Amino acid sequence: MEEKIKKLRIVRRLADGLRKKTRNPNSSGGKAKRFWILDSGFWILTLLILIAPISCATTQEFQQIQRDVQDQKNRIAITQRELTELKESLQGIHKGQAELDTKTDRIRMEIQNVQGKIDEIKFHAEKASTDTMAMREELMAKVKEQEEKITTLRKDLDTLKSSIPPPPPPQIISQPQPGTTPPYSLEEDTVEELYNAAYSKLKSGDPEEARTAFKKFLETYPHHELSDNAQFWIGESYYREKKYEEAILEFEEVVKKYPKENKVPDALLKEALALYELKKEKEATFILKKLIDKFPKSDQAKIAKSKLEQI
Repeated sequence: MEEKIKKLRIVRRLADGLRKKTRNPNSSGGKAKRFWILDSGFWILTLLILIAPISCATTQEFQQIQRDVQDQKNRIAITQRELTELKESLQGIHKGQAELDTKTDRIRMEIQNVQGKIDEIKFHAEKASTDTMAMREELMAKVKEQEEKITTLRKDLDTLKSSIPPPPPPQIISQPQPGTTPPYSLEEDTVEELYNAAYSKLKSGDPEEARTAFKKFLETYPHHELSDNAQFWIGESYYREKKYEEAILEFEEVVKKYPKENKVPDALLKEALALYELKKEKEATFILKKLIDKFPKSDQAKIAKSKLEQI
């Protein structure tokens, strides 16, 4: 670079000298004039020789600079393109992150809902278990009470048998006329045996025979302590045959004839269930509420409350 500057300074001095000679040429004689022309040509030629490499060098450097500038432009364009792609990638990442956050929040809410349902089911299961235990204990107490009553009755029956005088000698009994049915006799049957025989038929799946046996029991013992039970099982026999209208009438008989006996709550509950089977929901609701009002602490009242929630 310093060498180029020196050459430029020499060229400038030569040019200045040429200008001076051009302005003050020697006008004496043609020989001197020719010498001046030759001398001027010499200096012009020298000046051109010195300027030529400088001009060539300057053009080459300029072209190199242009190439360098173009390379820098290309690099800048590539960098800008990479920055644009990076921005687009970042935007895609941010969008994906937002979608992931949304899905995460939705899954978290679903987990909370499921957990709430599980807690609710667990609560109802524990409550049902507690209620079942209470009902079982109460039923066991009632069974024990009934067993004690049966034991007492058997003792009374044995005492009564021992106090009965021996039977009279056999009498001649006239034979029944052909075509007639001999009257039903309970001489060899006790109250419990007759009742248990009828109940066994109901348990064995023969509601019609059981119903006939319970009706015979009521005909013989209309005011016995087991009479309300017999009346209830007559209604139950119809219920098991899905003869709901007949069952309702028989359950009503329990309430009318034995209003203070222990089978009244059962009769009211079964009557309501029979009405429900007949699609008479209003009548069924009325009977269930009646059961709850009259026997609020009974097991049947608990069942009635549960049934009212379903209707």
